[in-house]
Amino acid sequence: MRKKMRPKFLQNFLLRVSLIYFLFFTVTVSAKTWPDLESEKETKIYGSERSAKYKASNIFYDIEDWKDHYSIHALGFYRYYDYPLSKSKTVFPFYHHIQSKKDNREYKRIINVNITKENDSIQKSVFPFVFWGYDTNSSYITAIPLFYQKQSSNQNILGFPILPILYYHNKENLNENQNRYTRLFTILHYETTNHKGLHELSLTPIFYYSKDNYLFLPLLLYYQNFRSSLNEYWLGPVYYSKDQTKEERLFVFFPFIGSYVSPKKEIDFIFPIYLNMKDNEEDYHINLFWYTKVHDVNADLATNDGNVYLDYDFGLFYNLVGISQRTKILKGNILKRNDSNSEKPELKRKREFNRENSDQFIGYQLLFGIFSYEKADTKKHIRLLPLAWFTWDDSSEDEVVLLPPFFPIWFSYVADDLEYKILFPLYGKQKDKNSELVSYLLNFYIKEEYKENNLSERSYFWPFVNVYRSDIYSGHRVLPFYIQKNETNESKSTYKNYTLFSIYEETIWKNFERKEFLIWPLWISYDKIRNYKKESETTIWITPFYYRNQTNTQKRTNLLWFIDWEWRQSNDHSLQNNNQNETSKEKLSHILVFPFYFSDSSFSIIPLSFNFWNQNEFRTFTLLNYYHWKKDGHYYNFLYLLESENTELKYKFKSLGNLLWSIEKTPKELSRFTVLWLGYDYTTYKKTVNFFPLFRIMTTTDESSKMIGPFLYYHSKSNEEMTELALLGIGYYHNETKSDKQYSTYVLLGILYQEKTELERGFVKRGSLWGWLWEYQTEENGYEKFSILKLFSYSKEPDGTKKILGISI
Repeated sequence: MRKKMRPKFLQNFLLRVSLIYFLFFTVTVSAKTWPDLESEKETKIYGSERSAKYKASNIFYDIEDWKDHYSIHALGFYRYYDYPLSKSKTVFPFYHHIQSKKDNREYKRIINVNITKENDSIQKSVFPFVFWGYDTNSSYITAIPLFYQKQSSNQNILGFPILPILYYHNKENLNENQNRYTRLFTILHYETTNHKGLHELSLTPIFYYSKDNYLFLPLLLYYQNFRSSLNEYWLGPVYYSKDQTKEERLFVFFPFIGSYVSPKKEIDFIFPIYLNMKDNEEDYHINLFWYTKVHDVNADLATNDGNVYLDYDFGLFYNLVGISQRTKILKGNILKRNDSNSEKPELKRKREFNRENSDQFIGYQLLFGIFSYEKADTKKHIRLLPLAWFTWDDSSEDEVVLLPPFFPIWFSYVADDLEYKILFPLYGKQKDKNSELVSYLLNFYIKEEYKENNLSERSYFWPFVNVYRSDIYSGHRVLPFYIQKNETNESKSTYKNYTLFSIYEETIWKNFERKEFLIWPLWISYDKIRNYKKESETTIWITPFYYRNQTNTQKRTNLLWFIDWEWRQSNDHSLQNNNQNETSKEKLSHILVFPFYFSDSSFSIIPLSFNFWNQNEFRTFTLLNYYHWKKDGHYYNFLYLLESENTELKYKFKSLGNLLWSIEKTPKELSRFTVLWLGYDYTTYKKTVNFFPLFRIMTTTDESSKMIGPFLYYHSKSNEEMTELALLGIGYYHNETKSDKQYSTYVLLGILYQEKTELERGFVKRGSLWGWLWEYQTEENGYEKFSILKLFSYSKEPDGTKKILGISI
């Protein structure tokens, strides 16, 4: 695109005039531009090139006419372009229209009404308050700041942005599914889909529901979470979770039934009938009530290190009696290493050998594994729960008494630092240098002694009844009904008590103590805290009916979550006989009866009105009004249509951010007074006195300007540029820039005299009557041209050629 040559003084002049005279319109209008369409107007033409492409050019109008380019500029207010890429027309600042020739793009503005067409999209606005538009798939409308709506082939949104807590609705189509989301007062929200129906629903704080993921009823203590990788369920004493990422599964019916499975550990129990624990170090199975299954017999072939083995298993009544055996039938690798090293007998928490890593193996189990005896190659071990495994090999067998040898009823080993005896099923003893454990009639009575912390423990029908005591710990239990744990050390003392439906904990530090009590699944809790300053806090919670919190200075009560109140202590200070006395009084801090809320410093009707105050200030937001009062002043706002602020340092009264009117005052002076664009302003980094069209003065540290009368005289000066004009620029105009040393001067709009420079080629043009009376042009390349009345002309080309009336001489 190409742009016709315009005198620089006129551009600057018209820009300043427009900014002043049409201030209100220009701040509310946003013109649509497309860079590819606007760029073809930017090329400057002057000198001999300009004379060839413009058939008319003067101070009032320019007419450009050459191949595929036609334009008219008149008085700086009217512009018309017909270029290869677009056509446009502007009557500044009231009207602007541009239309593309290469595609379906068009923009039109009339004052602050805008219409934009781009392909299949149409957007309209009454700037800056209302916006709407549509295309083939969507439409929208926004009324700032009260309302907005958006519709498309797959979405419909409706809401009130200034009060988002009131109402919001979103309807969206995803593939063949349709989602609808609605929120009301932030309390009720629901989401529906075509395929799933009601997908999400909540009524705070009664329940939260998601069809795919969760259901939560806080009042009933019920929670359900179902996701692709994690499933959780909770209702009172029943809890179940499955984490597929961690490969973990947990089920608890507290305290009777439990099951936990993970790659590293497995635990399951039916209390008090059945217990099974298995990990990398321990493998326990206890079946106290002899829960039975049918017997099982199994024989199989196995290979290891080139050898072939026959494995045999037999179980009767779920291993009430169990036999496991391995026999080598084919010998393979004759260089197989021999791991049967002579070892001293010792106690083991877990077996270190089994049938899978043995050549010859035989094992017996009685009473579901309570008594076990196994022999693998030269190694043997034996156990009677709750004793540990006793392991030895053939080198120490002369120290072991085993009667009868094939199925031991009596087992005895005695050494200086270890003693292990079994008289099945009457007696069992395990003793080393640090501990001693004795059991009678299996687990009917167990006595334990440990040197560490002088621990002494007794169990009756283990694990149901237990009593223990040490220098630090003590406690007892009667399962499943009761557990008591105590701990005392130099820093604190702890007492814990658990029953089927309650928990009690008491902790005492040197300067602090706390008591906690919980009854569930009703969730009745009590919590008391006291410190060394005798400051205490007590909390009682009967979910969801009652909540009570009390400290030395306050008492708070809540009923059904919708009624809440609090009392606080306040101190009255009085000076009597030169002594200061304090009298504590209770004062209502707040009360809530939904939706009404009141406190000593606030009152609200949720969500319509919110009010806050103290001794020094008051704030309120009611409907669309906001008011803030302080001792030194106030602030008021109604949708920014009306703003008022008054403090000890200043007073402000304005509308639409100073656009309609603005008044600012300090104790010493009136710093701002404007109505629309008229008035004066000393509040910003610049000082402005504007009573256009009478006069206007503006001053900053880097720039100053002065205007007298309706453009009788205007002067502007900055670090970079200076402009001066008189009689609306018609009588006199001068502009110069310091960086490129360019200037232009016009007297009577160039009728009497004009002088102008251009940066490129050192171009200078002088003349009268816009060059019609006379004109003299020069360039740094030696080009000169002088003309009178455009009839007589003399020129000198850069190559030295001289011409009169265009004829070389």
